[in-house]
Amino acid sequence: MIRLSGLILLFIIMFAGGFPVSAQAVSDAKGASTPVIAPTHRAAALSDVMAAEWNFLKVYGEDKNEDVVTAVLPELVEWLKLYPDSEYAADAQLLKANIHLRLGDYRFAIVDLLKHVQEYPGAESNASARKLLQDTGNRKMDKKTALALNEIGKVTDSAEKTERLALFMTKLVERAGTEFYEPLVIEFREFFSRFPAYAGRDGLQLALGDLHSKKEEYISARLAYTELILVYPDSQLLVKAKRSLGDVLANNLKDYDGAITVYQDVAASYPGTDEAWVAYVQTSKLSERQKKYALAVETHEKIIALYPEKDAAYDSYKAEARILREEMSKYPEAIAVLGRLADKYKGEKALEALWLAAKIAKKDLKDLEAEVSVYDRIAAEYPEDPQAAKALFAAAEACENAKKFDTAKEYYGKVSDKYPEDSLAAKSKKRIDAIMNK
Repeated sequence: MIRLSGLILLFIIMFAGGFPVSAQAVSDAKGASTPVIAPTHRAAALSDVMAAEWNFLKVYGEDKNEDVVTAVLPELVEWLKLYPDSEYAADAQLLKANIHLRLGDYRFAIVDLLKHVQEYPGAESNASARKLLQDTGNRKMDKKTALALNEIGKVTDSAEKTERLALFMTKLVERAGTEFYEPLVIEFREFFSRFPAYAGRDGLQLALGDLHSKKEEYISARLAYTELILVYPDSQLLVKAKRSLGDVLANNLKDYDGAITVYQDVAASYPGTDEAWVAYVQTSKLSERQKKYALAVETHEKIIALYPEKDAAYDSYKAEARILREEMSKYPEAIAVLGRLADKYKGEKALEALWLAAKIAKKDLKDLEAEVSVYDRIAAEYPEDPQAAKALFAAAEACENAKKFDTAKEYYGKVSDKYPEDSLAAKSKKRIDAIMNK
């Protein structure tokens, strides 16, 4: 059994004017050993010791001297860890909150009070704890947080004590976690130690990771999420933990390769979930950032196949074509992806993709046939659009520049015949005349 610290007890007794201590009872400055004091009575029963210690803590926890109160506080904390279910525990928890308030640690005090109302709802001191919680919240916190504290302080009568305690911690993390970071971390650790068989430990572990993340303690968040993944491999919260771990690695710790590994695991293990969707998107971005272009292309293909109706599928077509062209110099493949984009998305999106495909064929591939075939497709699929005349004229110019004059005249003729009102019709007639006069 852990007992009160001898040095602090000795200090308090001496400071409070208790019995005098002889020189033989204290070690000298040279390090002489402290003499052993022989017991003068039988060992007291455990309950008697507990009660005596509580009486001692209560007296000195209310002492007028702040130094004494400061010295008593850690002893009170340890006493509560030993006897959380004793008849004096509720009063001890309230005393702990009052000491924290007296020492200016109102955040610790508020957490103490929330714990009091949830752990000891039937105690006589509960009314005092509730009032103190409300008063402290109103004085020290903004209105939104004060209202949240009152809501969190409500007791769910149907829930067991462990559930009530776990719920108040998780709710506080959600509503005001960063404000109460230090006392909350302590409460989480004490809960884990006190209730090792609690069935919802994985949920609390996730909440602890979220608490660290909100406080921007990203190393601690990473460890908390990883612990959940390793210790609770069958948890239904595993996918959330992995997603959160990937986000911390990618967005905060800049461990992009580690994040890619986590996201790939999420995407493969939880197909069809929102987390898998986000994992694919993140993998595509990070793999390109890490110059893993083949993986980026592969991931974009999966997004296109698995999520064809999402807006990001369109973004994946564009991104894949860009990577193939600019990073991998795979120009025919880039043109093919843009052609597939135009198959799926009609109108302006398709036209934009087809013009880019024609540009790649012209500038990168220098393939006249491939370039002209794209212009033909634009004209065939969008004959009523102004882009049709523009495409036919571009085809004519390309052929003329390649000295394929007969084919060029044919395309110029199509422009003037099909689109006589278009400004390009007059230009086309002039070009035909110029070719004929060569």
